[in-house]
Order: sequence, then structure tokens, then C-alpha cells
Amino acid sequence: MPDIKEVVEKDKAAQERKRIPLGTRNVLTAPKKDGFVRRFVNDKGDRIQRFKDAGYSIVEDDIQVGDPKIGKPGQLGSNVFVPLSGGNQRAVLMEIPEKYYNEDYKAAQEKITQQENEMKRNSQGPGKDGLMGNVSF
Repeated sequence: MPDIKEVVEKDKAAQERKRIPLGTRNVLTAPKKDGFVRRFVNDKGDRIQRFKDAGYSIVEDDIQVGDPKIGKPGQLGSNVFVPLSGGNQRAVLMEIPEKYYNEDYKAAQEKITQQENEMKRNSQGPGKDGLMGNVSF
């Protein structure tokens, strides 16, 4: 019969090997698809329809999403989804052609750049570009 100390040590070693830190698992991951950008969209209100209107489509591929040990990601019909917040809500995997994604990203970035430039210009007063300032101690 094994010594109790020996059993405890083996159990401790087994637990340490099996431990997976919380931050290393991710339910919201999906395989990449060439020429497309994928993202999970919360199925809340009209968000799915808004994404469809913007050019996204629901992914219907037979794929494994997330860590199979947690969250029970799966497919509803042919749609890929992941249950969220205790199963009260779900996220649907959607994709858009990379060309459209890049166009949208560029337009959003141009708007941000314009706003930042306006803040810089206004930070130094009228007629000054705001790109140079003074540092004093």
C-alpha cells in the first residue's frame, strides 16, 4: 500500500501539470480564411442585420471555434456561434471580404486623423498649427 505522503505528492504534481491560467484560453477565436476578415458579433438587437447591411455574412463553414474545453462553442443550423455570459446571450461568427474591411478601416482612420489634426490646430489658438509646443520645467 502506498504511503499517504507519496499519494499527496503525486496528486499535487498532477494538478500543477493540468493547470491552465485563465488568460490563456480564448472562446472567441476562429480559423482565418484567406481574403476575409472574421469577427464575432453579439446577437443583440439589430446588430446582426446592421453587419449584414455593411457587407458581412454569417460564417457557415464546419469549423472548430475557441477552446473546445470551455464555453461549448458550436453551430446552430449551419451558423457558427458561441454562447456568452452564462448562456443568456450568443455571438455569431461573421466575415467580410478583406477589400471591404480595408476600405472601412481606411475611412475610419481618416476621420480619426482629421479629428486629431483639428485638436492639434485648436490647441495653440487661431492661426497656429499646434504641431510644435514648448516644454518648461
